[in-house]
Amino acid sequence: MFTLVLIDDDIPVQPSDFRGEYRLQVKKEIQCKYVDRVIPNVGLCVEFYDFHEFRDAIVYPGDGKLACGEAYFKVEFNMIVFRPIANEWLVGCISGSSEKGLSVTLGFFHDVEVPSSNLRTPYTFDAVRQVWVWQYRNLETRESINFFYEKEELLRFRVISVIFPEAGTTQKDKKETPMRIVGAVDLDGLGCMCWWPEAD
Repeated sequence: MFTLVLIDDDIPVQPSDFRGEYRLQVKKEIQCKYVDRVIPNVGLCVEFYDFHEFRDAIVYPGDGKLACGEAYFKVEFNMIVFRPIANEWLVGCISGSSEKGLSVTLGFFHDVEVPSSNLRTPYTFDAVRQVWVWQYRNLETRESINFFYEKEELLRFRVISVIFPEAGTTQKDKKETPMRIVGAVDLDGLGCMCWWPEAD
């Protein structure tokens, strides 16, 4: 789910911060630039981990307007990145339902969707309550039980894919999230966690 990614970048430090511990200031600038940012085809940056290489800074002359004499440190550093792999099992919270499927949040990441085609069969959509239902049927007793995907219930799902939309120039592309996860709840043990009692 989480991995370390090595990043190479030039990080500016303002002249007013030269008197402090420059490594701490560079770390602060990295945090501000990368945390909660999605790097295409890499993942969501969560936290700075450590420095891999720290090179000498280059100070450019400033004009007092666009540039103020910043020092640019060329550094290589590791970031903790969120990017789950296919078939990994995760737990989130159902944030909504529609005729297309379920919306799920992980707390720190909200763009998770479970399409209706990836729900446990047989299923149906309750248009009145606006919830999806797994229509479980016990083959031995022939008893039918409805299990509801209620909003705010904890949901265990498996990752089908992680999608990074390609950059485009249309208005539609601008509305698309930079990273989204497609999940499924089509196996035993998946679905609302309250459905599956924990083993003693």
